Amino acid sequence: MSKDYNDDIAFETLDTSSFEQMPYKDQLKQKEKYIKSLFNKEVLPIVPNPVPRGYRHKAVLSATNVNVNNNQQIRLGLFIEGTTKIKPKLGHFLHDKDIDLVFETIEKLLIKYKHKAYAKNYRQGIIKHVMIRKSFKTGDLMVIFSTQLNNFPNHKKIVNELIALHPNVKTIIQNIHKKDTKFVLLEEQRILYGKGFIIDSIADINFKISANAFYQINPMQMFNLYDKVFEFANIEKTDIVIDAYSGIGTITLLASKYAKKVYGLEINPASHKDAIDNKRLNQITNAEFILGDVEQTIENFTDKVDTLIMDPARDGASLKFIQTVLKLKPKKIVYVSCNPDTQERDYKQLRNFYNLTKILPFDMFSYTPHVENIVLLSLKTA
Repeated sequence: MSKDYNDDIAFETLDTSSFEQMPYKDQLKQKEKYIKSLFNKEVLPIVPNPVPRGYRHKAVLSATNVNVNNNQQIRLGLFIEGTTKIKPKLGHFLHDKDIDLVFETIEKLLIKYKHKAYAKNYRQGIIKHVMIRKSFKTGDLMVIFSTQLNNFPNHKKIVNELIALHPNVKTIIQNIHKKDTKFVLLEEQRILYGKGFIIDSIADINFKISANAFYQINPMQMFNLYDKVFEFANIEKTDIVIDAYSGIGTITLLASKYAKKVYGLEINPASHKDAIDNKRLNQITNAEFILGDVEQTIENFTDKVDTLIMDPARDGASLKFIQTVLKLKPKKIVYVSCNPDTQERDYKQLRNFYNLTKILPFDMFSYTPHVENIVLLSLKTA
């Protein structure tokens, strides 16, 4: 899934596509058929989502105002697909149940303390969005209030009442907007309660997840996905590995268990900082995180690379990145993508030098048209 900072935190929408009404088996068939036709090759059977409903461990509801007895009152909901209109609605069958319970309490508290949704046309109200993240390992929750400017009246009372009702809420953050934007989170924030992060685990490695960090929203399928990534990569103890678009270091640190050395390349400073913290947290010594433009970083790379693992944003890799990969010529490329269209485009730039040996679609986002896909590319030999 995308590690791009902005891509991960843009508006969430109420998906009105046919997938919401489609039987689950038919969804899997349609997604597998799509990947097969896109690459025009045989694919491995799609990996079904072990939890097709209630799998989202990160959710965003946006704020709007409704008329109640001739007064404007705040409500939370999702954007209607393709519009800027928010449909007031608590609860969604794709959300983890604990998350939806906390949303219900938050809406009641915002109403109780007479908060209004930010209305751009009138420059009134302050609440824009509320995001909640949940650790699969611990059940701990993080709540983020996205507000227009710094002002957040009665936030201490809201925090105290929220944690009294939901002791699994371990940290609460105010994310501060000073401009109109389609993004839920910007860089400026203040911690209202707790440490400002929660901890989750993959295998025996712990990961610190902050508000802005990229982290897969579907943890049970994430475990399956990463198992297949490392099965495809088949890393040996002597291998040098690059994890491009490394985010908070999930793949980098997991790969460190198998490789001689792993380099994690990431452009986002917040994610890079989390990755460094995660390396220290787990006392891992054979991983190195490099902050900077991934194109530039990989171009300056001089070591021999055995395996490249890449999981770019929805836009895929740039042509410059692909050209540099062709100079490095890693023996294997494991390419993970949440947008198979750009993945297939990038493969076309590599196919003169690499064989496409495996294609494995994953149903990461059930009841939506989106599909995750892994491909294994093997360097051609003379």
